[in-house]
Amino acid sequence: MVSTPPVIVTLRLAHLRAQEAVKRGAWHVATTQYLSCLELTEKRGDAACFSFFALRLFECYSRMGLSEKAKIYRQMAEMDPSDSIC
Repeated sequence: MVSTPPVIVTLRLAHLRAQEAVKRGAWHVATTQYLSCLELTEKRGDAACFSFFALRLFECYSRMGLSEKAKIYRQMAEMDPSDSIC
């Protein structure tokens, strides 16, 4: 029987993969992993983590030269936790 790892384990593994990708300059991999982290924190309702990962996406997209996309994630990171993120 195969069990699914707890969400926190999945989140941590994605975060580690993203960090490694950033070190290598593999921005497409980093953004994919950070997007996964962002979705998981949104589901958990963790506003602080959501903001953290939105900022990581802002940084990645900025480094990729995608300033408009980066701006969206910067705005998401600065949202009031009481605002809806959906």
